[in-house]
Amino acid sequence: MGGWLLKGILKWPLIVTAIVVVLRVIVERAGAPPAVSNMLSVAALTTVLGPLYFALQIGLARKPHPYWMLIRLIFIYAVCARAMVLPTYWAARMFNWTESRFAGVDARNPFVGFIAVPVITAAVWIVASMVIGSAIGYITLAMVRSRMKTT
Repeated sequence: MGGWLLKGILKWPLIVTAIVVVLRVIVERAGAPPAVSNMLSVAALTTVLGPLYFALQIGLARKPHPYWMLIRLIFIYAVCARAMVLPTYWAARMFNWTESRFAGVDARNPFVGFIAVPVITAAVWIVASMVIGSAIGYITLAMVRSRMKTT
């Protein structure tokens, strides 16, 4: 899984995620309505779009142990994506951003604002990505593999 994992399958999803993180901050800081900024969602990338992409790529490549590979890819992707989001929480604390997604970072205790809230939020989204993303990915991978067997 080594080189193919990092150079191929994870490269573009991580680039897209980095762009989405930056664009969301720009859109929020520009004063766009929440409906607009919510369209730029790392959560949607890690729970739905990423797992779909990984399942399709793994299924079409006919890699060995595809389900285990899918789980590992979703986990690595979710952790990396959430690591990209962490600095936005720190900036929100330092610059007093008021968007609802940053609720709690303005706590009096710096540990809560800088560490606890961002890390707990990241952990929740990583678990959600693993549960939801795995279900979506497994279904997609099973469909791709069944179609590959019939052709």
